[in-house]
Amino acid sequence: MLKPKNNIPCFFTQQVFLIGTYDEDGTERFAPISWISYTNGAPACLIISINGTKRTKRNIERTGLLSATVVTPELLAFAESRNSATADENNVVVVPTVRGNVLDVPLIADSVFSYECQLLKTVELGITHTYFAEIKKVNVRDDIEKLDFYDLRVINPVIYSPDNYFTVGNHIGRIGDYSQK
Repeated sequence: MLKPKNNIPCFFTQQVFLIGTYDEDGTERFAPISWISYTNGAPACLIISINGTKRTKRNIERTGLLSATVVTPELLAFAESRNSATADENNVVVVPTVRGNVLDVPLIADSVFSYECQLLKTVELGITHTYFAEIKKVNVRDDIEKLDFYDLRVINPVIYSPDNYFTVGNHIGRIGDYSQK
């Protein structure tokens, strides 16, 4: 297990997504990526950083399209089967997929939460490419859409922190609950 050390770049909680694209022959490709954030404003974008050489990067650059599906514990085996570091060719995991609702991207059927995105801008820094992808459609499972707020205990996203996975614990309040009154 990695242990924190002084002055070594480290990162903490990162939500895991499966980035979906199509290969040139139409084959669906999903890659687990945790370097993801959002922009606040118009247009709303996902910001996705992908390091190294991956077909997913080539597909995004070729088509300008991608999906991003929130990984929940039920999708972890599939996510790891799509990760070159953890894939086991003797244990292939398959999940049902569908085409996007507004873009030609692969989606995982019945997933809790997913985005359909169109590439706006790419920033290259060494072998890392950071993509700003406009969110064209948010797909939310019906039971989640009926919640009073996006309750992460119900959505149950997988959180990555160096070499480990976690899920969300307690709801400890709303914004403003801890402000001086």
